[in-house]
Amino acid sequence: MLQRGLGSNLPSLIPSLGLALLSILIPLAIVILTDFYQKKGKEDKSLSELDLHVILDTVFQVKRIVFYSILVFLPFVFWDISYGFVRLFETILSLIGIALVVKTILKIYYWTKGNVTIFRVSYLKALEDPTDLRIAWRSIWQSNEIGYRNEVDLFNIFSSKIDKTVKHYEKRP
Repeated sequence: MLQRGLGSNLPSLIPSLGLALLSILIPLAIVILTDFYQKKGKEDKSLSELDLHVILDTVFQVKRIVFYSILVFLPFVFWDISYGFVRLFETILSLIGIALVVKTILKIYYWTKGNVTIFRVSYLKALEDPTDLRIAWRSIWQSNEIGYRNEVDLFNIFSSKIDKTVKHYEKRP
């Protein structure tokens, strides 16, 4: 009887691991979004609009999750017609996708542990879309949840965004 080696099981092991990790994201998304909608229903929105954007764009990175999924599964579509170094490359690509999914799960873990300020600040620093900027800053200034230290940090980010916008319009003819 021949024993099957690890190499012959790779086409099923790695995608199965990827599928298991991606399936962990579903209940996490349900829990976090349920919490969001409960906060949104309250009179004091407590940064709920900002948090929704942060959750989708920084924590879950919804647009990137699609890419990570493709990275995990697509290399094994071509497994049967590839050999040698191409299979090694396909395996490495898939493992990179799995590592990125694990990174996303860790971000969700840190968010649920209450480290939300780090994510909010990171999101606000990177934010460029004018519509999202208005929503984010309106959520911040309408909230009673921000303490003095956070307010100073947020004001510094806000003023840098204003400075950048003013410089952009000064360069226009």
